[in-house]
Amino acid sequence: MASDQQNKFAYKRHPAVHRKITEINPEKDIRVRIIGNVIDANESSIVVDDGHSKAEIISDNINCATGDTVRIFARVLPLEDGFELRGEIIQKLDDLDIELYKKVVK
Repeated sequence: MASDQQNKFAYKRHPAVHRKITEINPEKDIRVRIIGNVIDANESSIVVDDGHSKAEIISDNINCATGDTVRIFARVLPLEDGFELRGEIIQKLDDLDIELYKKVVK
């Protein structure tokens, strides 16, 4: 029974850590969580501006439009020159006061 309990958590997912886009380290970060405004959107990707930098997030579940404030849970995929973000969850945060949020998370 003890080995069943050990195997139960053998494939635990890494948590999505809060990051500014400029703070993402593809060598260390596996999953990240970013908040920002959508500045461009199409059927397969969005571009998000978090106030410090911009990033493209590739996803099959685009449910937002330009101008929306969103929180994105994404997997970081290292590339030769930088990284790619694959969106797992995209949440619209319509009622979020982004300036107040920035003051709180500092």
